[in-house]
Amino acid sequence: MRLLLDENLSPSIVRRLVEAGHDVWHVRDRGLSGAPDHVVWRRAIDDARVLVTINERDFVKLAGREELHGGLVTLPFGTTRDEQFALIVRAIAAFDAQDGAGSINAWLRVGLDGAAEIVELPLLR
Repeated sequence: MRLLLDENLSPSIVRRLVEAGHDVWHVRDRGLSGAPDHVVWRRAIDDARVLVTINERDFVKLAGREELHGGLVTLPFGTTRDEQFALIVRAIAAFDAQDGAGSINAWLRVGLDGAAEIVELPLLR
């Protein structure tokens, strides 16, 4: 799975995810540290990546304005680096279990307990 991790996630988990076989970038490594959310979101779309973030409020609004995007994963606030890694792995597994639907235009909200739910995005055109 192709992921772009927002700056509110630890960049140190990129290596672990890559070692697990995923194509993962962190915004820091793409020159996007401090970039506005809409710029980060556009980069995820342009590069066909699932955006992973803790900033649910802002990115759900951005995703709701798009006709086509690679997907959005939101994690809970207050997670450690190890928890972030485990929750991202859980999100990838949840997308893989979607019987071919995958991540396209999907919002996956992952709870601290690892429960993952696909949530319908509000359309905000």
